[in-house]
Amino acid sequence: MAESNESLPLVIGLEIRPVDRAARLVLEREDAERLGGAIAEDLAHCVEAVTGAHLVVGPALLEPGQVLSPGHAPWPALERIAARHGTEPGVTSLGAVGGRLSHDLLLPLHDRPTGLFLCLPMVLRAAADRDALSRQLEERLFDSGSARPPLLSALSEATGLDFVHGQFLTRTDLMALVKVQLAGAGLDPFWEPVEHALLEPRRPAEIELPAGIGARWEPDSLGWTLRFEPVGSADDLPGDLLRLRAFRQATALLESHFVPWRAEAGSEGVRIDDRNRWAVHDRGPVQGAPRAVAQVDAGVGLVAWSAVVDARRIDVYPLASDALSEAEQWLRDQGVEDIETADGLRLDDRGLVLDA
Repeated sequence: MAESNESLPLVIGLEIRPVDRAARLVLEREDAERLGGAIAEDLAHCVEAVTGAHLVVGPALLEPGQVLSPGHAPWPALERIAARHGTEPGVTSLGAVGGRLSHDLLLPLHDRPTGLFLCLPMVLRAAADRDALSRQLEERLFDSGSARPPLLSALSEATGLDFVHGQFLTRTDLMALVKVQLAGAGLDPFWEPVEHALLEPRRPAEIELPAGIGARWEPDSLGWTLRFEPVGSADDLPGDLLRLRAFRQATALLESHFVPWRAEAGSEGVRIDDRNRWAVHDRGPVQGAPRAVAQVDAGVGLVAWSAVVDARRIDVYPLASDALSEAEQWLRDQGVEDIETADGLRLDDRGLVLDA
């Protein structure tokens, strides 16, 4: 996330209405060239000093998680392109030809919006007074850098999206905005691991996330290791479910920003799948035919499958929401054909029970 000596990363943050028709996130070259002038004009309307710098506008609308990602952000590609154009005042608008671009990091990682907020990234290269320009951008954009109606109309025509509002933002502004949005949902305590990955990737760190989840940043792998604990006895149920929910919230936020993570077993008898997709808690030998019960909690959703496999009593916990079908198929591959769903979460003094 470190900036070069000359480039200043910016975005237009775009609030959109729900998408119920085909939309285009990648700008074709003709649309990009037409939009570049309008973008530069709106930016200069807020901070006149940008007219003395060179603006490079990205070719696609990206999710904020991709823009604020340590490995998939568009800034390195934009900065390499900007370096070729120097600091001579002007505008370079990047566009696709038939939807194709030469830089994969500039392409959206999703075919269609997954939320109602998108970003058009850009970089600004100044020959002189870079620090002064940076201060002006930080001071003015968030409060007064709105995209004006003609620009939003042109963006709508180029993409097919319906825009509610557009706001010019520095990268720092965007990070602050995302944190505020997370705070509104009560999720801001999970922002620290993402922020560390963005700002201090070479510094080791150990932090404690909500519900006592231990997390360790490993600079060599540029990823987080999170301690996973299974659900214990009925006496510990509220705290255990809170911890499981927090674990999933933390990993979901990391995944939305494409920050690598892996789980490590925090209890005896827990084994993590080689691909980090699910955890298996071996509860010991048991009699009975292969079968499984999906244990569901109203607040957490699927907690785990309680199963008998190879005369062993196991609980299988999906580690991510998109691992549900894979973990269930793994159970079937172990010979479990009978999978039921429990009517409410069931526990005994050792934890999850098998009887539905």
